[in-house]
Amino acid sequence: MTQGYDPVERSDSDVSLDPAPGARQEDAAVDPADVSMVSDRQLGDDRVARTVSTLTGALPVLTDAPLDEDEVRRIHQRFASARRSVGTLEKALLQGSRTHSLRDLSELQGIPERLARVYWRSLGFSPVDEDTVVFTDDDAFAIGDLAALVEDGVLSERAFISITRGLGYHMGRLAMWITEALVDEEKTAAGTNDADARQAMLDMIPEILGTLESQVMFTFRRQLASYAARAGSEVLHTDVDERFPLLRAVGFADLVQFTRLTQSLEGGQLADVVGRFEAVSRDVISVGGGRVVKTVGDEIMFLADTPEAGAQIALSLSEIITADPDLPPVRVGLCWGSMFSRYGDVFGPTVNLAARLQAVARPGSVLIDRHTAECVADAVPRDFVMDQVRAVDLQGIGEVEAITLERGRSSSLSIGL
Repeated sequence: MTQGYDPVERSDSDVSLDPAPGARQEDAAVDPADVSMVSDRQLGDDRVARTVSTLTGALPVLTDAPLDEDEVRRIHQRFASARRSVGTLEKALLQGSRTHSLRDLSELQGIPERLARVYWRSLGFSPVDEDTVVFTDDDAFAIGDLAALVEDGVLSERAFISITRGLGYHMGRLAMWITEALVDEEKTAAGTNDADARQAMLDMIPEILGTLESQVMFTFRRQLASYAARAGSEVLHTDVDERFPLLRAVGFADLVQFTRLTQSLEGGQLADVVGRFEAVSRDVISVGGGRVVKTVGDEIMFLADTPEAGAQIALSLSEIITADPDLPPVRVGLCWGSMFSRYGDVFGPTVNLAARLQAVARPGSVLIDRHTAECVADAVPRDFVMDQVRAVDLQGIGEVEAITLERGRSSSLSIGL
């Protein structure tokens, strides 16, 4: 069996342990967990430079002059500290040693090798060969638990793959979100550089892991309960188009001239703008009873269960964000109609129309189509005003009557706590 495989996908933050050109094989096999014991002769100046670049996020600067002993010692210490922190965190997260290969899962645990491979890949991890020791006892239980639903006929393999992909994608994003939030907190509160902030994050996570795990489970259960209640109400809707069975308001909002803004701001300033836009947008959508489908940089997509709720959210987004001195204005497209939902997203002609309307809306405005305008007017006759009707030619759709949604007797949503 092949030992020592790291199933975590490699990123720019991983330290390279490849041997330097001309290095002896035994030099390359030094245990990375105790780099402080490695001499500068073993590492070589080029490997030290690569280590510096990895730990600090800077590009390596290679010169003919060797590094002095103090500098080499400092690099060794930082490297060893990072490895120890990663090792401690991995023990807390994996809760056991890697003791199983794919062959073990098949022969000893009774898990079909194909399903184990599909599960691992769907979570987003690199493929492994059948004899590489990768899996812990908890891994074997998790894979076997879900695979048993396929073996027992409860789930199809198609559903099995869809569920594991969803788990991998969203848990991966959540892991990145949490770790980067902790890094940002350390940099902001303590004024440290990025490398030191990441070290602090690695040291902090074991202390708060229990709380994070309980929050993940709590949030999942509450979200599932909310979606189950919505699905329960839709059981009564029998006269629907089976191709697009869900009636929803769908909206898109994006920051105006964001591309130009990216050229004038530093990375941290740009992150602040995007973070504030997302935070304000999510607050408005939640207060309005809607749900965020996804965010992509300067754009956010949302759903609402009624045309009037969609109109209130769309107009409030435009009003609140445009009035915010720290944000550029937004333009919003909104439509009411049928769609279908898969993979945590929604699809259909109504969705496409809302996206196209958003693209041609003027800064600070909300564009809707004629059908949506009629549905909003029927639901709340004087709360909103339909103005500035114009014909627009939308890519892939054709000519559409676009109507500007404005405020009537209704008030904007309040996101104050």
